Amino acid sequence: MNVSWFDGCSMYQIFPLGLCGSPHENSWDWSNTWNAASRPVRRVDRILKWIPHLKKLGIDSVWFNLALQSDTHGYNTRDFYTLDSRLGSNEDFAEVCQAIHEAGIRIVFDALFFNVGRGFWAFRDIRNNLQNSQFTSWFKEIDFNRNTPCNDGFYYKAWDGNWDLPELNLENEDVIQHIFGAIRKSEDLYRFDGFHLCLAERLPKKFVERFRAFCADMSAGLGGNIAIVDEMYDSINCERLFSETQVQSAENRELRESVCESFNKKNIFDLAYTLNREFGLDGIYKNVSMMNFLDNHNLPRFATAIKDKSLVPLGWKFLIALPGFPCIYYGSEWGVEGWHDENHWVMRPEFEQPEWNELTEQIQKALSARKASPALRYGNYRQIFQATEQLVFERESCGEKVVVALNISEYEYKVPIKSGGGYAAFAGLFGDFEEMIDGDTRRYDGEFYLPPKSVMYLKRLQNGLA
Repeated sequence: MNVSWFDGCSMYQIFPLGLCGSPHENSWDWSNTWNAASRPVRRVDRILKWIPHLKKLGIDSVWFNLALQSDTHGYNTRDFYTLDSRLGSNEDFAEVCQAIHEAGIRIVFDALFFNVGRGFWAFRDIRNNLQNSQFTSWFKEIDFNRNTPCNDGFYYKAWDGNWDLPELNLENEDVIQHIFGAIRKSEDLYRFDGFHLCLAERLPKKFVERFRAFCADMSAGLGGNIAIVDEMYDSINCERLFSETQVQSAENRELRESVCESFNKKNIFDLAYTLNREFGLDGIYKNVSMMNFLDNHNLPRFATAIKDKSLVPLGWKFLIALPGFPCIYYGSEWGVEGWHDENHWVMRPEFEQPEWNELTEQIQKALSARKASPALRYGNYRQIFQATEQLVFERESCGEKVVVALNISEYEYKVPIKSGGGYAAFAGLFGDFEEMIDGDTRRYDGEFYLPPKSVMYLKRLQNGLA
């Protein structure tokens, strides 16, 4: 079920409307009867400045949040076939995508088909023509005997009661074919490599299966298969969506919450439980490349969510060493802060160009170590020691073994040898190890020390037994 290029990738998330400094509300041109778009303004070229940064950082895939023509924030779509005119034209974005691919970086697009915006061309047709519109069956629960607070003269089902977001009827074949036509056009224009399928847990199972089958007939832009990762709010139970006919991966929200809580409480036990539950011997995701992240466009920045700011670099280095693949939200690699409030744009800021600082350097070194290590990219997960503020686990693949040791305490910690069973048992480390981030060689004879507030990647060189 794994996707070849997905397994070992390192992903970077960009919210184009935010990064490129687009106006927060789209303009209208009512003479354009299709999507009421004004003439495009080419802002998308700013992304080109990020390509050298991504290469230096060690990123090999970039995920673009919604960039289709929309009313405001991207999720109230007007048109599946056209780039948001605040970013530029389809051809403008195609040139950017070509440059990204030429740099050897894959491209993943947001795919939101659950709902559209009130400015969506078919919905505007219903508003203009009411019962005479041929598109009434395109939306859920259209009822001309009822009304909504928008006073359109009819009722419709909206996502979570947000009247800005009418829900599509994904059992209507015309709607499905319209969506598939947009996907085919995007493939022709942008040669994408994967999709981030928004709200997949709410989509009809048959639609997800047809979507997966449709994408399976296309090739990824840089070769291999089109990969599909699911946006899942209930990541505790998202294993039900993984199959040969549905999605291959999902956002690991459970892990993100566990990291934040454990770091803030200075107690690793909840995090250790989560990792064993997800990736251990009987883990529910042991055969799935989950998207591991610490923040995104809807959640507080990790640098803001963590009370002890000195733990922020540890969180990123720890995440990069876990099974699955890491995803970094633009700006977080140099420590941008931000707290989610009523203004979503706070979480989707504008930057003229990327920055590079000590945190970026540490993340780059961790990504470089991961890229060079089969164990860190593909290996299994086996916990070998746990204490209140310390966690040690091993990953193994292709004959390589790497021990990852986390200490969130401000004090040096001696990992003692403890016989018996259970999470506290530890037989010790023996032999020579390379610390993969700093390149030092270290020898252990059983007990070993964890520096204060540290993450170590210890690759076994010889006679290293735990």
